[in-house]
Amino acid sequence: MYHSKDRTTGPVDLNSADFDSLEKLPMVGDKRAQFIIDHRPYQDWNDLKSKIPGISDGMIEDLRKSNATIGGKK
Repeated sequence: MYHSKDRTTGPVDLNSADFDSLEKLPMVGDKRAQFIIDHRPYQDWNDLKSKIPGISDGMIEDLRKSNATIGGKK
């Protein structure tokens, strides 16, 4: 679960965000942020889930709530 202090201020596109922005997202951290960068691009949330180990539906929901997008789409 994320806390409001962990939220970023604007949308964070997982296809274009820098490492620091990704690392601040809920449940991402440094290792997963680098993995997200290394396996770009993502077509949609299912594509992200298939490419990144350990991504659950609950985590995707937390990412969406924290303004994360894929190609500008929540």
